[in-house]
Amino acid sequence: MKSILLSVNDEEGFESRLQAALDIGRANNGHITFLHGIPVSDYVALDPFGGSYYVAEQREAALEEAERKREMLRETMANEDVSWDFLSEDGAPDDVLVSQSRMADVAVLSEPAGDHDADLASSVTYMVMTAQCPVLAVPQSSKALDCAGKAVIAWNGSEQAGNAMRAAVPILQTASSVEVVTIGEDPAYFPASTAAVYLSRHGIKADLIQRERNEKIADAMHSLLIDREADYMVMGAYGHSRVRQTLFGGVSRHFIQRSPVPVFMAH
Repeated sequence: MKSILLSVNDEEGFESRLQAALDIGRANNGHITFLHGIPVSDYVALDPFGGSYYVAEQREAALEEAERKREMLRETMANEDVSWDFLSEDGAPDDVLVSQSRMADVAVLSEPAGDHDADLASSVTYMVMTAQCPVLAVPQSSKALDCAGKAVIAWNGSEQAGNAMRAAVPILQTASSVEVVTIGEDPAYFPASTAAVYLSRHGIKADLIQRERNEKIADAMHSLLIDREADYMVMGAYGHSRVRQTLFGGVSRHFIQRSPVPVFMAH
């Protein structure tokens, strides 16, 4: 994974997602592009009659904020060993990230700190469903992403699970352990063994683990990640991109909101 995107608009969770991006960059000799979006609403005002007008002072303030972000990053990255650049564009931060994702290998985002943070959960959901690259959702409590640690792949034989696994191959190749996990019955079409065969062709040895489904899939997988001391998980995301808020699969929503480890997701 050579091209890594990281938004700097939202400072909430920035340190944890920065460390994850740096860890990916070091593991793959990658490059981080820090993205800053300037919403039009920051410098265009609306009048009561439905008109709009440009506010030069607010535009200048928005540009100064972008420059402040650039200087902050220059200081932060001065002692780091990963190459980087800074890109500021007009547009909502999420839309800027989506636009740039077509030429990226992964976008690193922060998970919400709790169930109450609906705006951030909505933003991550939107990115997972619309970005042209996979998303790494990082818990705000995370201190690092151990790319060389234990990886767990949530497998159900679906197109989304296959997309996520294939996209994650560069990082899985650095893992010391890879486990393909099925909750409940192994799918008849593209069973877990086919995932292991695919990975083996990329030099990745994967162990197969099957757990009985005695509870909700999300709860069973959550417990497994803790029990197996996983460092990160790879999974497919399920939902409908036309609706930003609610039409998202229960398992996907669970791990966007409360995953115990960073989650590499693709739709």
